[in-house]
Amino acid sequence: MRTLFSLAAAALLTLPSSAQIRFEPQPVEAGAEASSFPVQGQPVRVTLDQPTDFVRVVWRPNSAIPDTVTLDSEGSSFLWTPTRAGVATVLTSNGEQNVSVRYSSFPGSGILVLVLAGCILFGGAGFAMGKLLSDDEAPALPLDT
Repeated sequence: MRTLFSLAAAALLTLPSSAQIRFEPQPVEAGAEASSFPVQGQPVRVTLDQPTDFVRVVWRPNSAIPDTVTLDSEGSSFLWTPTRAGVATVLTSNGEQNVSVRYSSFPGSGILVLVLAGCILFGGAGFAMGKLLSDDEAPALPLDT
């Protein structure tokens, strides 16, 4: 019985203490279905549990160069259009919540970097394997005594 009470007390203590913030992406075109996650450049309805004094979005939280944007929030629900993709923290006077904003399309520079890294990795491995299996004689090195 004591163990059950301890587990119930621990469960109550681990409940989130911050206010719940809900993000509901809106459809961009009439008749279109909204995505299930926030997307860069598309409107999102932000719903708070209760009205707040301020709403701030911090891009790249916990980094050396975070960007902070203050949103105009009237009431407990408002529209927000994310200007960039990535992890953002939405701060209010009642709490905070992280949200992941996705790219609207594939980022070309990211795919280019991925292809270049693969070429360097597999090209270097192929070069090293070719040198290892070649019939060249080993260079004459002086022996240490």
